[in-house]
Amino acid sequence: MDLKRLMYCLDDLNETDRAFFIEMSAYLSEYIVSVSIGENGVVLSVDPKHEEAVLEKANLLKNMIKTQFFGRDSELQTTLIEDHSNTENLNANNVFELLIGRGDVIEISPGAYAYSGLFLKVFSYFILKIDAFAREHFRQTAERTLYVPALFPVEGYHKGGYFDTFPHHIMFATTMKNDVEILSAFARSGLNEPHLLNETKRPENILRTAACAPVYQILENRCLDTKESDAFFVSGKCYRNEGKNVKELSRLNEFFMKEYVFIGAPDDVVHCINSARKLWTEWIDLFSLNCVIETANDSFFASNYKKLKLFQLLGSSKIEFKLRIPHNEDYIACSSANFHRTHFTKKYNIRNADSSAFCHSTCFAFGIDRLTYSLLSQKGIDPSNWDEQTINEISRYVVL
Repeated sequence: MDLKRLMYCLDDLNETDRAFFIEMSAYLSEYIVSVSIGENGVVLSVDPKHEEAVLEKANLLKNMIKTQFFGRDSELQTTLIEDHSNTENLNANNVFELLIGRGDVIEISPGAYAYSGLFLKVFSYFILKIDAFAREHFRQTAERTLYVPALFPVEGYHKGGYFDTFPHHIMFATTMKNDVEILSAFARSGLNEPHLLNETKRPENILRTAACAPVYQILENRCLDTKESDAFFVSGKCYRNEGKNVKELSRLNEFFMKEYVFIGAPDDVVHCINSARKLWTEWIDLFSLNCVIETANDSFFASNYKKLKLFQLLGSSKIEFKLRIPHNEDYIACSSANFHRTHFTKKYNIRNADSSAFCHSTCFAFGIDRLTYSLLSQKGIDPSNWDEQTINEISRYVVL
């Protein structure tokens, strides 16, 4: 198919909104084959037969962004909390290509990889370290340690408000209808007969986008003793439709998350988050990381993004731990502190036993794939070249 390259101008958007438009371009239209950054906007490679339809979608997205103004642009900027961006890294090579080349990272499908070798060892280190830190600093009990399933009920995502804020990330799980004729036809032809996709059941489940979601369902309609915050330690695979935003190991459709989830009185859950942030400090010192810690906002969908983004930034509702990828000079968010306040506890009626007020909740999230990729990007993939402190720390938990 011959493609047409459309330059779509973004001169009428500010820098923040241009960046958001580029990120959301992956979800504009099924007729866009690729997106790249141009001098004054984005370059959309499209099927020429659908050029007009693509332009209509691009105009719609731009109008969503421009008409969702909420507050001054200066209020929407992130705040730098810690800056370690001057730290020199041992490695500057593209470790993604090297890991693929030697088989440590194997692509199974776009944005989903199998791991082995050194990558899997460092991946395991982060899992074990996060658990060890929890045992040292929090009450980590067996009943509060959860490995959560990938499937989550659609109704739960309605209740949690995920459809309003992240519809572009949702991946549904469904099956063919339980009908012998339909199943027989599918067994014969599979996807060679596209009309059979119309015979799938209405989805009852979603591939969960965040590890913490089941905690609120588990606690629904409960009154909690607030003498000490309830702490949950959650692990599980997560899934987000990243579309054409999939990039190396920085943006994945399938990834592994660990989270500390704290629920209780407002001051207590904030104290727990601040205690968890000590792990960032420990890693910065141990590994001499090139990183920044700053306020942030999620990739909200366009129709709500400025209002929700403003709430997050002004309330410091999200703080990110971002590590540098030296070969492309990107900084990627590898961990985050998230202050939900009563967003989820109101929806699930989770209250303080002593006052009947709604509990507050926070979560401290770790992207294990990103942490591993970032550390190896900064150190390289030959441990014999690493500094002694890095070797000693990782060797406490895994055999290198």
